[in-house]
Amino acid sequence: MSQVSLTEQMGAMALIDELRHSQAEVQKHLDLPRHRQLVAERIREFYRSRGIEVEDALVEEGVRNFFATRLTYEAQPMGLWSKCLAQVYITRAQWLMPLAVFSIVSLGAIFMARPVANFFGEVRLQTTQTQVDQARTLADARGVQLDRLEKRLSGLESEALANNVPAAVRLLKPVHEALEKVRLAQPVTLPPKVTAQSRAEDAALAVSVTENLKKEAADLQALEPQLNTVTQLLAADTKLKTQVTAASFAVLGTTYPALAAAATKARSALDQADTQGLPAVQSALDQLDALVTQTSVVSPYLTQLQEARGNLRKMGLSKVDAEQFQPLFAKVDQAVKDMDTAAAEHGLQELERLRTVAATPLTLEVVSRTGEKSMIERNYDPTGGKTWYLLAEASDASGNVVPVPITSIESGERRYASIFGVRVSQATYQAAKNDKLLDGHVDDRLMGKKAANSLTFTFVKGPVKTKPDYILEW
Repeated sequence: MSQVSLTEQMGAMALIDELRHSQAEVQKHLDLPRHRQLVAERIREFYRSRGIEVEDALVEEGVRNFFATRLTYEAQPMGLWSKCLAQVYITRAQWLMPLAVFSIVSLGAIFMARPVANFFGEVRLQTTQTQVDQARTLADARGVQLDRLEKRLSGLESEALANNVPAAVRLLKPVHEALEKVRLAQPVTLPPKVTAQSRAEDAALAVSVTENLKKEAADLQALEPQLNTVTQLLAADTKLKTQVTAASFAVLGTTYPALAAAATKARSALDQADTQGLPAVQSALDQLDALVTQTSVVSPYLTQLQEARGNLRKMGLSKVDAEQFQPLFAKVDQAVKDMDTAAAEHGLQELERLRTVAATPLTLEVVSRTGEKSMIERNYDPTGGKTWYLLAEASDASGNVVPVPITSIESGERRYASIFGVRVSQATYQAAKNDKLLDGHVDDRLMGKKAANSLTFTFVKGPVKTKPDYILEW
């Protein structure tokens, strides 16, 4: 026992006392109703010893309320600031990380602000410099374009005056005025180098100058079609002058009036090209070209016409017979002058047909075939007048019926007819009628003859006058 130190003993006893006290406290709480009853009894004794009367119910209620809230923590009321701090602390998981990120970014932005500002400032400066350089390039291009147009204008003006083309001079006048206006406009002044201090002003200037230069370039470009028109007009003038001054054209113009008229029309279109437009000029020149080409096509018809005149002279026709050819000659001649090949060809065919009839000897006989009329009697009511016609046909030596040109006394129509009526006296009519009544045929058919190279029939009987009347309808 002498080996146990006092310190060890006291330490162990202190621990035992603490455990015993803890056990007592635990037992007290485990047997809470009995402990509450002991507390209430002790309180009553306390009040009795001092002569204070307290109702048992009041003591019981007080003890019960005490033990009901003894182990409950009631926090002190918190102020607004305390509540805010508590809320911030409680939600720290939500805002702490974003705050940290924001803080880092903010610090980075603060440190990088100047370099970034310098970078973007340099970018804006370079952009403005590019705009200024582009505007300067446009200004140079405008100058080149203006010089080119002025040079072209000068050449066209000289050519128009030298060739005496008033329409071209008038067309060039507005172009001259437009170029003069651009040339006299205020020159473009752009800074060679954009600085940070002048950047905003230079940028505005570059934008304004660029817009103006683009508009001027478009206006200058719009003058090109006008100059092209004048170029084509001068070429057309040269072409026309070359055509009409040729020796062959003078001859053709005399022979073919339509050609001369087309040349006059083309010259008029050229003189009024500034109001009528280039298409009218081109159309007139195309028409003239077509007529010039047509001369080579129609020229053979002129030769044929001359040959037909020569052949007719060789036939030795009487004046009366030759006069029947004159309308046809005039028709062909006019068709040739009008360069109407279809009309010329048709007229030549009519000439040849009439010449063939004139050249062929013919016999004129009364029609005498079964089922066909041989004579016609015309009654003119209400006068009661009458005329008589024998229906005749002309045939060649082979007996072939040949249509001959006949003019109707009734309608004035002239055409080739195989059968036609020849006016005769009543006696001749009646004799032919009686002849046909005998056997259904006219035996004495001969009425006349036409010699070769003649258009006049020589009648052996019947006509009431030297130049008989004919009808084509019955």
